[in-house]
Amino acid sequence: MRYRNAKWSQLFWVVYGIFCLISCNSERSKIQTEKDFISIVDRDTSRLHLVLYKDRFHGKIIETKPGGYIVKGEINGKIMGDTLEGDNVYTPFKWANQKRAPIVLLKKGDSYLQGNGIVSIHLGIPHYMPGSISFENPKHTYLPVQK
Repeated sequence: MRYRNAKWSQLFWVVYGIFCLISCNSERSKIQTEKDFISIVDRDTSRLHLVLYKDRFHGKIIETKPGGYIVKGEINGKIMGDTLEGDNVYTPFKWANQKRAPIVLLKKGDSYLQGNGIVSIHLGIPHYMPGSISFENPKHTYLPVQK
């Protein structure tokens, strides 16, 4: 009897492993694009890693400032046409707590412009007020990194 239960246990783990592999592969196949970008403004360097799906995105932003200040952030949000709108959850230099800020990127050719606008907080989540987003003086212009 004990041998029979061990067989079922092994069979369960094999089936579970196959299921996990199939689901992981189907998630990977939904990725449209995975790219790296860089922006240099004065002495500040910002690196952007984007993973784009059909209507969602996520990625990372790493900003390096003079004096060795490094600010790391995780971004995610939704894609609406040529605009990426979402959140940037980042940890300021030498801070223990994370902060949240809205982020909006406009695709222009192969690069992305980071827009700005009036920030409003609703239910503890910061976002840009409708109609206040501007890309005229972008905070960063992210150019593609050639690998």
